[in-house]
Amino acid sequence: MKKILSIVAFAMGAIPVLAQTNGVAKQKYTVQGTCPTDKQKVFLVDVAKRNASIDSAEVKDGKFTFTGTFDKDAFLGVGRGPYCLFINDGTPVTIDLNTGKSKGSALNMKLNGYDRHIDSVSNKAKKIVAPYMLAQMSGKSQEELQAMLPAIQQQLIPLENELNEYCKKIIADNPDNIIPAAFIDNVKYEYEINELKALLDPKFAYANHPMVAPIKRYIAEEESKQAIVGKQFIDIEENDVDGKPHKLSEYVGKGNYVLIDFWASWCGPCMAEMPNVKANYDKYHGKGFNVVGLSFDRDKDAWVKAIKEKELNWVHLSDLKFWKTIAASTYGINAIPSSLLVDPTGKVIARDLRGPALGKKLAEIYGE
Repeated sequence: MKKILSIVAFAMGAIPVLAQTNGVAKQKYTVQGTCPTDKQKVFLVDVAKRNASIDSAEVKDGKFTFTGTFDKDAFLGVGRGPYCLFINDGTPVTIDLNTGKSKGSALNMKLNGYDRHIDSVSNKAKKIVAPYMLAQMSGKSQEELQAMLPAIQQQLIPLENELNEYCKKIIADNPDNIIPAAFIDNVKYEYEINELKALLDPKFAYANHPMVAPIKRYIAEEESKQAIVGKQFIDIEENDVDGKPHKLSEYVGKGNYVLIDFWASWCGPCMAEMPNVKANYDKYHGKGFNVVGLSFDRDKDAWVKAIKEKELNWVHLSDLKFWKTIAASTYGINAIPSSLLVDPTGKVIARDLRGPALGKKLAEIYGE
């Protein structure tokens, strides 16, 4: 629906209007903005619903206006693709899509400041990825594109770490408002489950915001996954790099501690974690520690190449079925990297030990 406001309507929008529909408080929004003059229409989206469009406005001479009513305190975005985020708190918002800057309530000004810093880091990442995108558009072969990825991934790691730390700081600095609800999903993998649960303590203003619902589902899923800890591993059969079938039981439950590592050559976080897995394998293999890699690859050449280039000198198995791999369905894996640490009897004693956590656990086991 098109919404074009008069000056009078905009002035009225400065007065907060609340309504109640089906138990959900509604709040009037008023947005004025500028954008590139070649744009014909601008969209208003509901961030909580995967940027579903809730309104649109015609652009006239590089200017647009929205007015309407939506859920109170919802996170709304103006634009399509990259958008300018604001909280629907009743205070009129002015947005410049040319710069990404906005003006509004103190809370929205604070939110916009965070977004501008994140955009500055993201723009650095885009420059790093740009040569790959150009190579892809120019028709480079998959082999040529794959050869470019390792260097790009290495350059992106510091930026990813910077963004993660920044988002974590946003959460820590804003316990008394709902801003963290927009960022906590971005860094959920950076926290242990108990840490995430602590961050969702009802005492925090954002803890029951609708944007946090996916985190609560994630916690429930992860706690369900942890149910395997203390139980025997489940046997499966996949092929090695030579196409020969092997059962997991050939390597697990044979008197040694074994890390069952779920990964893929196309998975950036997996490849970033591999130096840590390799360092621990090299350190403790002489004492009996083994690794079995269960790959989510579908391209055998890419899988084998990653093993050789990274010198991942342990057992590797895969059915090359991507997310439909038997490893995913058997162990309930819906995100990688993931892992299970199995004791000499075949009992799972830990799940998803990454970074320092893996080395710390192995040091406890092997005494150093």
